[in-house]
Amino acid sequence: MIPYENLYIYEISGEISNARDFLKQDFIGCWNEGKTSFLFFSQPHDEEVKSLIKKKGYPVVSRNILDYKAWQAGEELKPFQVGNLVISPPWENVRVEEGQILVQLDPCVVFGTGYHPTTRTCLQATWEIYQKEKPKKVLDLGTGSGILALAAAKWGAEKVLAIDCNELAVETASRNVLSNGESERIEVKRGKAEDFIKEKADFVCANIHLQVIESLLKKKTFFRKRWLVLSGIFEKDAHEIERRLKQESVAIVRRLQERNWSTLVGLNEDCKGD
Repeated sequence: MIPYENLYIYEISGEISNARDFLKQDFIGCWNEGKTSFLFFSQPHDEEVKSLIKKKGYPVVSRNILDYKAWQAGEELKPFQVGNLVISPPWENVRVEEGQILVQLDPCVVFGTGYHPTTRTCLQATWEIYQKEKPKKVLDLGTGSGILALAAAKWGAEKVLAIDCNELAVETASRNVLSNGESERIEVKRGKAEDFIKEKADFVCANIHLQVIESLLKKKTFFRKRWLVLSGIFEKDAHEIERRLKQESVAIVRRLQERNWSTLVGLNEDCKGD
């Protein structure tokens, strides 16, 4: 069964951190988006939220109720397969065949169910890379639910650093890493992608906002990675990103297209990883 029937979402004009220290019952988590915070509950908690923001001095902008399926863009979360990986929500009873690997993924309310075109194509690109080589150190920027970090670990990565600036994404990814037995290989941290691009890695996956990708392209250490998978890019912006990668001697070896989204796979053949 699905984890929640309805989601009660309170939009707060202000940045709230460590919300779980103040909110307990029925609290799902806090989604940070710039200077705006979204508090998610499985039941209404109007008075508790009012009390919290009164202390903080922030106004409530809106209160919304959505059923969980609507939040997931109308998709009913079901098991699906990429390569030899079977990705399934934990409430589904799934049996895998010989040679298959099961990943039980609870996306909570963060990005990374595997159904969005950008996530699907990043999974496909990662699978294709691991059929050619076995990158040992992976940097997953904008990890969301942790789905891409888990895929890399299951396919052979020795160390994965998974980064997200969203408090709720870090909590969700950490739970998924733990429940899939990958705490030794995957480390989840909260922060901005730009602050971690200096980390050593031979494969970077960034399924993230275009503005963040543009910031990464300004950093020389970004181009010292052998493999680059970039997504969250609209088709109209992909050619400019390609041009800038080629300027830095990164060859575009694959371009996956789904609807109006592009995922670019870059290879720096002169780089063995930094």
